[in-house]
Amino acid sequence: MRPFGQAIPLPDGAELVALADRAALGLDRAGRPRPLGGGRWAVGAILPLGHLRTALPAYLDEPRAPALRARGYAAVGADENGELVVCGTAFDIQARAADGRGSSDLAARLSAGLRERPSNRLVRQLVRCARDYRCRAAANAFLGHHDAALPVAAPANEQPPAEEIADLAAAHLDGGGTLVAFGRACEGEPLLVARVVESAIAAIRARTHRGTVHLETNGSVPAALRRLREAGLDSVAFRMISARAETYELLHRPGGYRFTDVRAGLAGAVTLGLAVAVALLVLPGLTDRPAELDALIALTADLPPGSTLILRDVAADPQRALALVRSSDAPAGIEPALERLRVEAPHLRLIAQARPLARV
Repeated sequence: MRPFGQAIPLPDGAELVALADRAALGLDRAGRPRPLGGGRWAVGAILPLGHLRTALPAYLDEPRAPALRARGYAAVGADENGELVVCGTAFDIQARAADGRGSSDLAARLSAGLRERPSNRLVRQLVRCARDYRCRAAANAFLGHHDAALPVAAPANEQPPAEEIADLAAAHLDGGGTLVAFGRACEGEPLLVARVVESAIAAIRARTHRGTVHLETNGSVPAALRRLREAGLDSVAFRMISARAETYELLHRPGGYRFTDVRAGLAGAVTLGLAVAVALLVLPGLTDRPAELDALIALTADLPPGSTLILRDVAADPQRALALVRSSDAPAGIEPALERLRVEAPHLRLIAQARPLARV
């Protein structure tokens, strides 16, 4: 536990949440950590789009309590005037323009979408995602702007056929949307249904050449990327919490593939001419360890100039996740880590997506 370093005012759109059954910690006048008293639970902030947390809340974990809900908790405090501040950094304050959930007519747009395509299974799935889970990318599919999700790999999905996917995707791109994306992390791995995705991409590109067709993946089936590229895929993001094989395999617990497959997929995507990104799941205390940064910089060294490093708060119980990867490698802090990335990987474009869909 340490005093706040750089803090920013609590951003508009941030959500304050109590860390149930976790006693709050503070610093006394001598700078020593102490509990803040009975009945005072720790709190965290879930930051809005365009922000990245730089420190975790301080609290006493209760081993007998269930794990915290998997979210991206950031440390919260107060300034000398009693105003709330948070340990985070703002990458792009305009990013909230892509957040369609606040639209005043969203409910009407969802109803209209169901009326227009009453038998389309993907539409029904997206309505549930937008209405029940407040997914911005699902909402955007009905608002006709920015990026729209195409959740075809969800276990509970009704497996929409390629033509239903293409119908919605082409309408989004022709209607002003900029991107359609397979593989939001909440829905499973799209490369496991690569034939469905391949057919859908081909059907989308048969209807429109506007916008970007994107895929987010864990990289577990690198051989499938060639078929998707030939069908019309434009860009791909590889989701990972670490570029070190031992950390990756400990936290992701891959089934049927290894980190070597992820590396092969990344190299293959570059060879295929896809626009490539690494979606890094950031956890203060882990991501900022020197060995982790060394591995990340080495992994991304061969990516073309202009490739993107997407920084995304990992959704996890922070103390319990860190307990899995104990190390003598002392964290440098997220702000110094970001500066090191800017200096040693200047070919990468850094962006932040702080409302995480990604889970380890």
